Amino acid sequence: MRRRTRRHAALLAAAAAALALVATATGCSWPREDHAPGMFCAQANTSVVERCVDASEGPGSAWSKAEEDGELPISMWARPPFSVSDAFVASEADLSAWFDNLDRAVAYVRDEEKHAESLRATLHGELLGLLLTYRRRQEEILQEEPVRAADNFTRAMTDKASAEEEPLAADKQAMAVVQAVFDEARSDAAPLVSRYAAVAARFADYRATEAAETAAYAALSADASRSGIDGLDGVEETVLAAAREASRAPGELEAEIMTLSAEIQALAVSFEEAIAPHREVLATHGAVVPELTSGALRSLGAMLGYAQRRVARSDVTATALLGGIALRRQALRVLQGDEGAREAMARSRSERASERFREGARARAVALSSAPPVSERLGLPLLAERYGELLALVQMRPLCEAAEASWREAGCAALRGKLDAAEAELRTGLPKMIAAGLAALREKGMAVAALDAAQARLDAGDVKGAAVAYDAAVRGAEGT
Repeated sequence: MRRRTRRHAALLAAAAAALALVATATGCSWPREDHAPGMFCAQANTSVVERCVDASEGPGSAWSKAEEDGELPISMWARPPFSVSDAFVASEADLSAWFDNLDRAVAYVRDEEKHAESLRATLHGELLGLLLTYRRRQEEILQEEPVRAADNFTRAMTDKASAEEEPLAADKQAMAVVQAVFDEARSDAAPLVSRYAAVAARFADYRATEAAETAAYAALSADASRSGIDGLDGVEETVLAAAREASRAPGELEAEIMTLSAEIQALAVSFEEAIAPHREVLATHGAVVPELTSGALRSLGAMLGYAQRRVARSDVTATALLGGIALRRQALRVLQGDEGAREAMARSRSERASERFREGARARAVALSSAPPVSERLGLPLLAERYGELLALVQMRPLCEAAEASWREAGCAALRGKLDAAEAELRTGLPKMIAAGLAALREKGMAVAALDAAQARLDAGDVKGAAVAYDAAVRGAEGT
């Protein structure tokens, strides 16, 4: 009877040791300076060899040997110094020492190597098998002894496995959230990628026309040099038409570039806000946050800069040609005699040209008198087209102020009262309207990136770019 009582006491002590494992999960019960007896073992995923070292060498030694044998993941476990025996499963000290080594093996994989798949392999591999083996042996013993230690031992084992799996589950859940952020960013970027490709192709086509544009100006210069006084008007009109076309041709491309840039910047801001809470998780896994937009934005900026510089060169060339034509006309008139027939022909041509010029001038004056169009939902003015109308009108000033503008006089008379107003609106009125529209959009919670892009262009004096970016922001706010 006394012998049976002592056996009960030993099993209860073992169960108490198992429960003590849960209470000391964050630290080891065995003193670190006196390592628990036993062995640490590890096995690589692609190896069939177990690498075991004495517990005094630490789990890192077993890991290093297994790592030389094959590839990750690596499964680790702690082997007790005794075989499965009644004395071992009933010994509080032996179980405590073994549990300490188990904690050290799992903690090494989780905290030192920080490899999630190896942690999974460790928790579901040989370590789990050993726990199950000793639990079955204790159950067999306890079936012979009517005590409740088996329940405590089972609960300790279950709690230990749950405690070790919680970090893994949380880690995998966090990575799943990160993957969802990446997937959403790729989905949002897909239409922008196709639009960027279309813009790049359109820009390549535009750039390929530069040589032809230069050759056309050279040909017009040659025509002006050969033309008599009667032909200079036609050459002059052709130069003006070429200059307007050189300014108009990249207009749509510039607008598309600025609109796409604003949308890409908005995507970058959205992605940064979504990924910011997960940067620590990515750093833990050594993952680098991909840069989604900077390359495309630099490329679009280079395209826009080229188009603007080319238009500026075209304006300078056209202005120089018009000045040369004016000088040639004066020289020819000095050389030309007053012949009645030629004067009549010149007068007829001048009248026809004057009528065409007057009709165009009237149309521009009417357009200036009208208010700019407004957006459907917010009622904000759309100003990019207004900028083009004002610029075209201001560009007419040199023609109407030239000494030899008699045949344009009918049209210039309708424009002179509008030129100062158009220039003032272009320089001050339009920027103020853009600034007021941007302020209204900010109050309505419009995306900051698009508004900041428009404001930056306005601050830099690029009224055209600011107007295009502002219009894009208004349409974006309305979903159109």
